[in-house]
Amino acid sequence: MRSKTIYKFLGSLVVLLAIVSNLKAQDHLIGPTLSYQFQKGSIIKTGAYFAFPFIGDHILRADATANFTWTQKKFAVIPEAAVTYYPQTYVLTPFVRAELTPYTFTPKVGVSLATLVDIDFGYGFSINEKKDYNPIKGFAVSLRFSIPLNYRINM
Repeated sequence: MRSKTIYKFLGSLVVLLAIVSNLKAQDHLIGPTLSYQFQKGSIIKTGAYFAFPFIGDHILRADATANFTWTQKKFAVIPEAAVTYYPQTYVLTPFVRAELTPYTFTPKVGVSLATLVDIDFGYGFSINEKKDYNPIKGFAVSLRFSIPLNYRINM
């Protein structure tokens, strides 16, 4: 029940942020994302993201991904929603991120190269158990590549 409430909140937040960004007529980035994460096993993540500036140089990003994992001699596909906050738009910038699956909540901190390549570290807290699996929790490290489909260079 608790995870449904969290998903409803995150979904509402993403929709609200999308509406607000369109009302302000600011630029945004959308595109696919591919990442590798190690957290109690190897995880390949693929999905899409939507990022937009707000309050000056700050950037907010929402991701929806599918996590493909082979752990405990079992294959699983786990959906994930994430929100990332970049406090500045420098080429090399720090960020904070929160990832949510039906089984784990993982707050993270990291560094980004122009929001194209991210490296982050965090700790996953178990919020629900997957049937026939050990709890998916513990330290996590990720390397993420994001390809903006609507990027343009102003010269």
